[in-house]
Amino acid sequence: MATLFPWYWRFLGLPLSRAKGALVDRIPFSLVETMIWVGAACCAILALIAAFGGWRRLRETRPLYLVLVSAPVLLVLMGMGQGAFPISLAPTAWRQPLAKAFPGPPLPYSRFRDELDMRENRLLSSFSPGYYESLSDEEILYGCNRSLDTVLADLGLQPGRSVAKMKPMGPLTTLLGLSYGGPAFHDPFFGEMAMVRPEDHPAPHYWRLLGMCHEAAHAKGFTREMDAEILTQLALERSSDPRFRMLGDIMYLRKSGERIHYPEYLRREIRDTWDSLQRVEAHQPMVRLLRRAAIKLGFQNSGGKYGSRSGSENWNPEHPFYSTIEGLLSGTHAKQAGDGP
Repeated sequence: MATLFPWYWRFLGLPLSRAKGALVDRIPFSLVETMIWVGAACCAILALIAAFGGWRRLRETRPLYLVLVSAPVLLVLMGMGQGAFPISLAPTAWRQPLAKAFPGPPLPYSRFRDELDMRENRLLSSFSPGYYESLSDEEILYGCNRSLDTVLADLGLQPGRSVAKMKPMGPLTTLLGLSYGGPAFHDPFFGEMAMVRPEDHPAPHYWRLLGMCHEAAHAKGFTREMDAEILTQLALERSSDPRFRMLGDIMYLRKSGERIHYPEYLRREIRDTWDSLQRVEAHQPMVRLLRRAAIKLGFQNSGGKYGSRSGSENWNPEHPFYSTIEGLLSGTHAKQAGDGP
């Protein structure tokens, strides 16, 4: 199916993606949140009708029957749309993972450490609190949208839709997202992007900015988390705005699993937001309950599929994130050098 994906995306996937994106970006509220509430309410009504023996009478009332049944069907389609489903924004199974499409050469640990040291020194020497805080949500979304388009063109990959709107998550999607470990989402079925409100999930400034760029990469037609992370890193590193490259360094370092020296302002921000998060979560009993259930059932989100390393993890020279990024950036640098000034 991977060989057919470019044809699907050109003639069906991309036009659908653009049409859905243009529509949902103009809707001021979360369409996903609304549809989940409506679907759940219709399911409850259908269950009550069936329990009290009113199913035959309901079927005789055709308009009401179609309305009540269509909502659960829509929920099923939304669920199927998260993976390989034809009217999904980007059927994962139909696209080759970027780490396989652009395999990087084995990356020795010494070379990895050299890159970390270079980025760490660059961050320490150039970081300014005011400069860092000046990057707004609107700027990151606009800038990543343009930079992702450039990256996709340079890689010879088909384009995605234009991304212009990140909505606040509603109470139900917030509950589900915080329980599962996904405080932001791009819904492939509707093409909607949303992120948890700061008061529901305190986080450092860079976390929200990176999350927006990551979800924008999803909206371009890449549903795998690793693919979205690779594209986010490339988009930030290739940006002409030095604040984006600074954000890319923070992302690269935070994912490394290594002991890193951060600017004091960032260290303090991480500590303060962690303390705030603990206070907020103390008043979220349902989140804690559902999170324990998700962990016990094996549904909890993990850093592995995003290419994040743990401190105890042995170095993998073919790491799907770092090796791929190294190969792609080296190729980009070589291309730029060959093109001349």
